[in-house]
Amino acid sequence: MHLKRLPDDKTATVFFQRDYQDRGMLKWGGFYLSDHTSALAKMHAAEQVEAPLPEQAIVEVSQKLATAWHAKKTVHLQLNVMDDNQVLKLVDGIVCGINDDQIIMRLASGRYRRLRLGEIRCVQS
Repeated sequence: MHLKRLPDDKTATVFFQRDYQDRGMLKWGGFYLSDHTSALAKMHAAEQVEAPLPEQAIVEVSQKLATAWHAKKTVHLQLNVMDDNQVLKLVDGIVCGINDDQIIMRLASGRYRRLRLGEIRCVQS
């Protein structure tokens, strides 16, 4: 392609209107670092919403938690508590202890969290 030199910006205007094809966001893909892509993946994973599961009786919740505690298995809990976006809160972790109507969970982050049995909607192991 050979462009003729014109005294004004008409050459550039003609070039961008007829010949240049903008690739949009593809041209920026090479600038993403691994930190950026992992942060984006976490953000998109957090946006996924889990459908409400049927509420289990406290007796069933207690039995499943006791079984998971003895087997040291990871459990997935759906709570009766909503977050700021009106979505049921989820907790994943290992049951570390049971005390009356409370359980102690060790989360994947290594932190511990206390939950009352009345807060738990459903237990999956």
